[in-house]
Amino acid sequence: MAHKIAFVTDTTVNMPPEIAQAYGIQMVPVYVIFGDESLKDYVEIPPETFYRRLAEYKQATGNMPTTSQPSPEDFRQAYLALAEQGYQDIISVHVTAKASGTCQSAQLAANMVKDRVRVHVVDSESTSMQMGFMLMDAVEAVRAGGGVAEALAAIEAAKAKSCLYFTVTEVEHLTASGRTQGAEAAAQAAVQVKPVVGLLDGVPKAVATERTYRGALKRVLALVQEAAQGAPIRRMAVVHGGIEAKATAWAQEAAEALGFEGDPLVVDFGPALAVHFGPGLLGLAAQWE
Repeated sequence: MAHKIAFVTDTTVNMPPEIAQAYGIQMVPVYVIFGDESLKDYVEIPPETFYRRLAEYKQATGNMPTTSQPSPEDFRQAYLALAEQGYQDIISVHVTAKASGTCQSAQLAANMVKDRVRVHVVDSESTSMQMGFMLMDAVEAVRAGGGVAEALAAIEAAKAKSCLYFTVTEVEHLTASGRTQGAEAAAQAAVQVKPVVGLLDGVPKAVATERTYRGALKRVLALVQEAAQGAPIRRMAVVHGGIEAKATAWAQEAAEALGFEGDPLVVDFGPALAVHFGPGLLGLAAQWE
């Protein structure tokens, strides 16, 4: 029997279900919390429901929802179910440990199940489809005949050749969340500005501010071009906060600007990430050769 390797991530990956299915990637939901009610990201609160509820909740209470990582027990159950299916190793890739306790929960669960299955917890140092691209490359490495070492190397290679940048329209989400470095300056600006946020060394940082939305989107593209240093774009995913039509229109413009010839993915940032970065965000995850 071939050595079996499973792949697990969390729902902040924003991976379309058909891609997760094609690649055999299992997603463990993080939690979105409205007051006393805790809901599983995507599973119990899909994006369209979340954005509507978010607006109602903010208006009714003046508060923001919060998020929480999956519990060690959530991960333990997921890992044991895979062990039951005959998997000997699990590669579990998660949202940056510098902004979430998800990796820590996964590692605690890995220690609980070590007699049954080997779990390799990986900090993506990012989130969304930048993390998704790492997983896709890892799965491809295994399907090409590689083992755990090759899959882990593929993740690190993808990490080094990818980025995630986006612009934020509702700055109060950044300041309420407290997870984005440099957000206070944008919030306190005398004129309304649009911050551009990037995931740098695992930390969400406000890397630039622009006066207009168009200017911020141009800056996103310039930052991606700078990161890729002229290398051809291999994959791209436009990420958005509940503005699919606008994101789809911009995806074509972004693909042309970056010389990407395929069809860019368009994915919602999802409830858990939108808590921290707000509805209306728009940007992209890109991977280059």
